[in-house]
This record gives sequence, C-alpha cells and structure tokens, in this order.
Amino acid sequence: MRAVRFESDGSVKVVPMPTPGPGPEDVLVQVLAAGVCRTDLHLLDDVRAGRREPLVPGHEIAGRIVKVGADVYMANPKDVVVVHFEQPCGECRRCRQKKTNLCQRGSSLGFNEPGGYAEYVRARQTTVLALPPDFDPALAAPLGCSGATAFRAVVTLGQAEREDLVVVVGTGGVGLSAIQIARVQEARVLGVDTREEARRAAVEAGADAAVPPTEAARTAEAMSGGAGADVVVDFVGTAATFTLAKSLLGYGGRLVPVAVGEEPIPVTSGDLVEGGKAYLGAYSTTMADLARTVALAESGRLKPVVSKRAPLSDAARVLDDLAGGRIVGRAVLEPPRT
Repeated sequence: MRAVRFESDGSVKVVPMPTPGPGPEDVLVQVLAAGVCRTDLHLLDDVRAGRREPLVPGHEIAGRIVKVGADVYMANPKDVVVVHFEQPCGECRRCRQKKTNLCQRGSSLGFNEPGGYAEYVRARQTTVLALPPDFDPALAAPLGCSGATAFRAVVTLGQAEREDLVVVVGTGGVGLSAIQIARVQEARVLGVDTREEARRAAVEAGADAAVPPTEAARTAEAMSGGAGADVVVDFVGTAATFTLAKSLLGYGGRLVPVAVGEEPIPVTSGDLVEGGKAYLGAYSTTMADLARTVALAESGRLKPVVSKRAPLSDAARVLDDLAGGRIVGRAVLEPPRT
C-alpha cells in the first residue's frame, strides 16, 4: 500500500509500505478519508526535532472494512465505519471504568501506530462505529477527533445546557464543531478568533456573535448581562488565550482547555475558589463521546466544516496550507480507491 510518512529530515513523503493484516480481534479498514488536524503539524515538528521516530500520521479516519480477524464479532466486511484513533488495552483499571482516554497501556493511531494517511489502517474491533452506507466519508472522518473532542469539551466536561453562555476560543475545525454542539444544547455561543474568515465561519456555524480577542470581554459581558460565561473552551492553548478564557468565566463557570501549551500561566487558588469555578483539562476522547457525536451527525445536527479535499499525494501541500493559516475548518485527504 501507499502511505504518507513524516521523515526525520522534516519531509513529508509518500512511500510504499506493507499492507497490515488484522490480528484476531482487529479489522482492516480501507481508508476513504483522513482529516488533517493541527496536531499533525506538532507531530511533524516532533519528528523533525528527533523527539519521535518517523511515523504515518492521521487520527481522523473513515473507511470501509475489507478484512476481519478470526475473533471479530462486532463488525463485518463492507461496513463503512468511522475509526476512533485511541486503541485502549481493554484490561486496565481505566478501561474497566470506561475511561479509555486515560489508558496508558494501549496505543494511538497516527501517534505511535500507523494512522490514516494511508490506503489501509488496522484497528481494534471495539474502536470502529458503523455509518449509514450513504454517509460522506469526508464528513465522517473529522468526527473521530474534531467532532468527538468538541463534544467532550462542551458536553461531557463543560456540561453546557439551555441558556448557558458558551465561549469558544479558536474557531478552527474543532471550534466550529463545538459551536454547533453548543447550539444543540440550546446555549448561546460567542466565538473568539483573530482571523476574520474564522469569525465569519463561526457565525455561519451558528454562533450568536464572533469577535476578535480584544472585544471578547465586552461582548461576553453584554451577552451574559454581566454574569460572565458558563463555559469557556480554549482550543488555542497559548498563555494569552488561557488568561483571556479564565477572565471571562462567571460564577460556577467551567474552563475547558483542549490545546496543549507550554507557556507558564499564573493561576491562584482564588481563581478557582472565588465563585466556585472549575478548570477541566480535556484529554483525548472515549468511544462514548464518539458515539454521541456520530448520532448528532447522522441526525443532521452536526456537520463538520470541510473546506478542502485533496488526494493523499498532496499531504505535504495541505499541511503547508494549514500551517500558513490558509485553511478554515477541516481539510481531508482522500486515498485512491481501488
């Protein structure tokens, strides 16, 4: 098969690789679409810097099952599926608690196992969800990370509900899904982004307003009647966005950081105790998050914003466009179908 690999010299190459075979409880999926996530840029930087070995990225995957292992009973050949990139061990305490996002014994497609930037990918039978046969794979693939991450941030952790004010900081691919999910929860939504085109996309996705960071405090105050935000989700992860996010919280507010940042951020116990606020880190997602996300998409209430489709061979160019801020929403790679 052909796959895209991040090389140690920082290049992005299409290379021939052996087609994986499924283990007893695995399925082999022909990749029909793979979402391009900003995390992939961080992985490329890690490979270039020697912090990771060369890898096949891609953790937003939709495809068709072409082969199943001898002990597979949850999936069938020809099923069109979305793949959850987390491949938990299924045996540890966290897995038994259904907190599979915290499993330390499993692996992750596109991180330490070959991912979806390839013609085929191997996954455990417990990590695929069947889709309607007519569901567009390019819209299904982003559900595996972008959609599920947004659901976990807004609903599982943020607990957004009717009449809440939800502020989404960073209205890129995941942020646009978060806006739609917050609207499903009947919340009011404020999008915050430095890019004018991202703010326009936020309004089109259902945000009541979308403003640059300099106008966020004034707008949140007006929208909440001075009470502050109930939920703030930070999809950017800089010191500036975190500081802005926590300043917008009202009493009982929940701040959900999603993006990983390394800049030091001043936080005092008073930031949490005063008004009973909570900071809740969103660490990956579970199959439960993905299942609920897929249900929203199947009902037409969530539609990932896919602004670019490209063949697998164009991966390097698409990543360059993403790094340069030229993609709003999600880009999707489509391997050749055989």
